[in-house]
Amino acid sequence: MAKTKRRSERARVDEQQLNAAVADSPFKAWHVPEPQLLFANGSPGPDPKVGLALHGPWAGAQGDAAVHEMRVAIIGTGETVQSAQHWLRRCRGGIDPGAGVDPLLFPSFPGMETKPGFDCRLTFSPKLTETLTPMEVSRITEAGDRDRAVEAAAVILRARLEALAERDVRPQVVVVALPDQVRRVAGAGRRPGARRKVAKPQHQLQLSFLDARTPEPWSTSRTLHRVVKAEGMRVHIPTQLVWPTTLEGGEGVQDDATRAWNFCTALYYKAGGVPWRVSGLDRGTCYVGISFYRPMGASDTLQTSMAQAFSDRGEGTVLRGTPVKWDKRNGPPCLSRAGARDLLAGVLTQFAKHHQQSPTRVVVYKSSQFSADEKAGIRDALGESVPYHDLLSLTPSTIRFLRLGKEPPVRGTIVQVDRGRYVVYTRGYVPFLRLYPGLRIPMPLDVRHEGSRAVTDVIAELIALTRMNWNSADFAAAEPITLGFARTVGLILSELPPDVTPETVFRYYM
Repeated sequence: MAKTKRRSERARVDEQQLNAAVADSPFKAWHVPEPQLLFANGSPGPDPKVGLALHGPWAGAQGDAAVHEMRVAIIGTGETVQSAQHWLRRCRGGIDPGAGVDPLLFPSFPGMETKPGFDCRLTFSPKLTETLTPMEVSRITEAGDRDRAVEAAAVILRARLEALAERDVRPQVVVVALPDQVRRVAGAGRRPGARRKVAKPQHQLQLSFLDARTPEPWSTSRTLHRVVKAEGMRVHIPTQLVWPTTLEGGEGVQDDATRAWNFCTALYYKAGGVPWRVSGLDRGTCYVGISFYRPMGASDTLQTSMAQAFSDRGEGTVLRGTPVKWDKRNGPPCLSRAGARDLLAGVLTQFAKHHQQSPTRVVVYKSSQFSADEKAGIRDALGESVPYHDLLSLTPSTIRFLRLGKEPPVRGTIVQVDRGRYVVYTRGYVPFLRLYPGLRIPMPLDVRHEGSRAVTDVIAELIALTRMNWNSADFAAAEPITLGFARTVGLILSELPPDVTPETVFRYYM
């Protein structure tokens, strides 16, 4: 009897110690739900494609009007202009993905001019068409090497864009449809002409099953995609570079309906519309991403800071900061206290200019940890005028978690691994889609937070910001919009000619 009593007391003590250890342990897990997307008249929807098909693009009660007519200009050869016109005509009406596909994953495209749907009239008249001559194409294809081909294309496209900008009725967006022979000599548009490295032999089993992205190298010379963006900024017209496979389809490309969804969503945003908004973002809050890029031709020791800022309404601005001396041996580049102060002060000025008031709260995101000088500079800029702020550093996590069953952790899962440090799944199983929309094991983010809000609130905002990618109609991105396009924007700024003033509006960089 005494023995049993001692065992019972020991078990009770063990249970109390275990409960105390669990209560004190930072290792906890919970989940934040998916934010609703908002469409016409504030109508909610779980997915961009479902919401646009049922309700149409965002148009709210705050004076935000939908775009009901889109003037599209086309630059290309006679053949690619014809292909672009044919594709735009198809996009006016509905497009089916084909037989034998999951309608939830691959829904039909409702059409740009249908209601419900985008309810936006597409116009592309001959007056807004610039046809390249065979001689102009030859100047590109016979330039001699890739760099000369890109520069020849820049000169030709500049003249054509300037001609379109001088029309009595300017286009809202320009589709640059170039032929495959230009692609072969000038590159697909994104990769610079970097010196090739000899690949080391790898064993067959050295495969990557993780959802990791290889960063694009910094430019050693100009690239065609970014030439198109730069020349569009010169005349203040957003651009869209397309190739024949986008317009005509073919082996190895997306089905017609998916291509139409992504193409038309991006086109609508570039023309001044907002396809959808996201619930769960505070009005009056400014969401800022800080990153760095290396100007073309600069040494490895020089970086330039950059900020991307967004409001809850999805209005994005880009701000170029000051040069930063960088020593790789000391880790990622960091701003000085004065540099951080000046960059964020510029963001606050832009926010007040666009919203006629200062933000009540600022959330700053960075793809590396904040230095002490950066934190101090940010607080200097905020002063007493912005009472609340949060700082979040986001890096790929080296920690993985498993879930019972065949599927990965649910998107929105949070695991606290230390005080102020969290593993966050921005990619994972999506209940609405009934699957994980990826091919490899999802890589979570290592999130470190300090600031005025509860961590659940700031990560719910982070999840919401992954749903503001208007460059496609995908369910969500892996990174918040404040950082997701940072490298793309940085690469465009790195190649911007000295005589072109960078646009502050985000749609010019997509």
